[in-house]
Amino acid sequence: MAYSSVRGRKPMERASKISHTNIITAPEVKGLLAECTIPRAADKATVSELLLRVPEPDQQPIKAVIAVDGSYRESLVRDDFPSATITFFAFGPLFFKLEDLRALDRETFIAPEDLSKLKKIQRFHLALPTQNISRNGRSLRDSIRYTIHEFLLKEHHGDKSLGDTLRWLIFRLWLPSSSQQRVMRHCPNQDCTREDIVLTAQSPALFDCDVCGKPIYLADTLRLHELVDDEQGASRVTSYLLSTLETLALVHLIRALWDMKPTLLREVLFIKDGPLALFGQVFSLVEPLRDLASFLNRYPDPADPSKMVSLLNIVGLEKSGSFVEHAVNIEKTLDAAQEAARQDGADVGVLLPLSNEYIYKYVIPGDPGGSIAYGGNTYWGGKVIFRAKDGSTYVATVPTSGGHKAAPKYDDFMNITEVLAAVSELRCSMYDNALIPVALANRLVSLSDVPSSRILESFARGSIGR
Repeated sequence: MAYSSVRGRKPMERASKISHTNIITAPEVKGLLAECTIPRAADKATVSELLLRVPEPDQQPIKAVIAVDGSYRESLVRDDFPSATITFFAFGPLFFKLEDLRALDRETFIAPEDLSKLKKIQRFHLALPTQNISRNGRSLRDSIRYTIHEFLLKEHHGDKSLGDTLRWLIFRLWLPSSSQQRVMRHCPNQDCTREDIVLTAQSPALFDCDVCGKPIYLADTLRLHELVDDEQGASRVTSYLLSTLETLALVHLIRALWDMKPTLLREVLFIKDGPLALFGQVFSLVEPLRDLASFLNRYPDPADPSKMVSLLNIVGLEKSGSFVEHAVNIEKTLDAAQEAARQDGADVGVLLPLSNEYIYKYVIPGDPGGSIAYGGNTYWGGKVIFRAKDGSTYVATVPTSGGHKAAPKYDDFMNITEVLAAVSELRCSMYDNALIPVALANRLVSLSDVPSSRILESFARGSIGR
């Protein structure tokens, strides 16, 4: 790493202009590159063989849409050395009825009050110290732990707390008699020797460690504190935390409808911006999320209790990344398949289920013949590429019945016919392959570089204690 100009009086150290020759001529570098391969382009015949036609639902039970999105922005509150930063989060669910959207589509002119029906959003806000900031004398690590605990415990908008929902999720409290436990391998307090701390549904949200006497929070089960370094800061925490909060917001609403009337879930489509997955330290929530989806997939039909219905309609939609790029590369093949369907008298969408073998062969590096399923630890749904009737292409994640599968079939995806039919109605022409609820939610909670970043920075500098 080169020397930087700390005080601005001396120049920065410049990089060498010829050091690359040492890399190019190094035998070990040449040998390594010779062993490297990249996923090859999917040939048209392979994709065409795997494509499925998506039928129209016999009856569309989905009447409303809830989309969750969020954003965060790091603000510098002291630019002297060492610098200090705080990160602001904004996220929340957007709700509207499909019929309100259809009514707008029938209007020649759209009035502002009509458009406001699509902008009902419940906002959550959080400020998190991320570098060289202490809360009441705590270390940065403990300041972050306490801040997350405090936020999850707070009752927002007169509702139950997200902490209650976290407890409901990890201990599977939708079951009549749940005996689930969560084991924390180490005390989250630094230098404590206590191990294997067993938490149950009755464990308080805050209790003291038997060994060090310092606080342990239920929020510590997320393990985000493991990514915090008091010297280097907590920049690695922010994206994982936002993804967790978005997921908890979704589960919070699912739980609310479940408590109110379980069959109401059948009438709502939940949309998450991004895949149905959790990465990094918080992946431990994936298993209970899969269990929740599986539970809601088999519910006695009120019309015929001898039959089971699937209550959960949920989809994660990706805007960027390797899978989106791959979808763009195969669009001509998708077009050809749709045209063939129209010639057969079927004006429908087409679907490409993404199996373990397909993903590792054509999308990302991996062993196509391996026994480990892609996303086995991080995804709570299976991936598909969906080409809607209007020509929009989406990379979607939908939960699968029977747990995570290496090669999911069409019938494995929960309520996929109804879910994709609703997605097809939500097209937003402002951006490529965009959906109205996702675009609106992003607009209502996103934090821009200008002016949001500057305003938040000024606000933080003027409000933070010295």
